[in-house]
Amino acid sequence: MKNKKVLVVVSHGSKRKPSNEEFKTFINDLNKLNTKHKEKLESGSFKLNEFYTKIEGAHLEFAEPQLESVIEALIKKGYEKLEILPLFIFAGYHVLEDIPSRMKKLEENYQQLDYKILKHPAANNNFTDYIFQNIIS
Repeated sequence: MKNKKVLVVVSHGSKRKPSNEEFKTFINDLNKLNTKHKEKLESGSFKLNEFYTKIEGAHLEFAEPQLESVIEALIKKGYEKLEILPLFIFAGYHVLEDIPSRMKKLEENYQQLDYKILKHPAANNNFTDYIFQNIIS
């Protein structure tokens, strides 16, 4: 499954079960949108040529599954090409140090691991537009 790309969305995790359930619902919704995107690609009605084979959620603290568990399970299933999305608005400790450090350790144990850490939300140019259009206006 080398050419099959997986998105791993990483959240902080919470001691509050409802917060973790909300994250799980978010991941399920992302998977539904991804499936619709894939169907449009396969029907030829969509111009972009990429989609994720699957989208997984992972936590860093307080909740399961932890990032390492998710990555290890994906590798055991044969997935090797991963994109990691830190679901943190700004680049704090978890974005700048924690996630990269954990991924480096995983890479030491799984040399076949091919990953890219994506930009956190506020690093994207359209994030301020999103805030303005959906919240302020």
